[in-house]
Amino acid sequence: MNKDRIRKLIRYILAEASQDEDWRFRELGPIHILKYVYLADMYFAARNQGQTYTGLQWRFHHYGPWSPELYQEIPDAVKAMGGDIRSFESQYGKDAYRFSLKDDSQEDLSSTVPTSVAFLLRRDIQNYGAATHDLLHYVYTTVPITHAVPGDQLDFTLVVPHPEPETINSSPRLSAREKKKRKQHIKDIRAKIAEKKEQRRKKRVRPTPPRYDEVFFGGVEELDKDFDLPPMENHDGVLSVDKSAWGDDWRKNHDLS
Repeated sequence: MNKDRIRKLIRYILAEASQDEDWRFRELGPIHILKYVYLADMYFAARNQGQTYTGLQWRFHHYGPWSPELYQEIPDAVKAMGGDIRSFESQYGKDAYRFSLKDDSQEDLSSTVPTSVAFLLRRDIQNYGAATHDLLHYVYTTVPITHAVPGDQLDFTLVVPHPEPETINSSPRLSAREKKKRKQHIKDIRAKIAEKKEQRRKKRVRPTPPRYDEVFFGGVEELDKDFDLPPMENHDGVLSVDKSAWGDDWRKNHDLS
């Protein structure tokens, strides 16, 4: 792994998080930093034939990407950059940690990481920040994850775009008049779509909310009399899913977001 690049990424991630308007989201936990570094590697790989920026070996662990080397490196990296580390007891009775930077809200670190990576990471951090559930949902539906099963090493070549052979260097040059006509055509299509959306909005019927009155509860009582069923019993146990389910095509071919 490239420790220098990893530390630059962590610093950039924390610097972006420090600009959140809500001070509660200016701190990130190890899980947030780890997932953002994964996203940075994925974005870099899409432009570099599947090669990651950090050189980390990512694996599918539990439900998503994991790197024990990165997890161990995070506290040392934050200390080296003079960041803050706050510890507290989690709901599971273990020590939890939050990391942040000091007085870096105005510092622009975008030049320390590749431009394409910095731009996309900034978007993600602004969208998800320290919102663990939303961030994990986004990460778990990325291509390297949906094409792997627990224990696999993640394949970042899957995110490299592969244009159709006939489209490579075959786009004809358009004249100024043709470009103008194409732009107008696109505007017309957008106007039609907007008009249809507005028509559907006007036609939308708002359902009448149900009335929970004597008639309602009386009807429920009568229905219960007609169905003489035994009461449902509670059962304790463990539900397990066969490992073959991870390899089904529905994970690869469907938009899970």
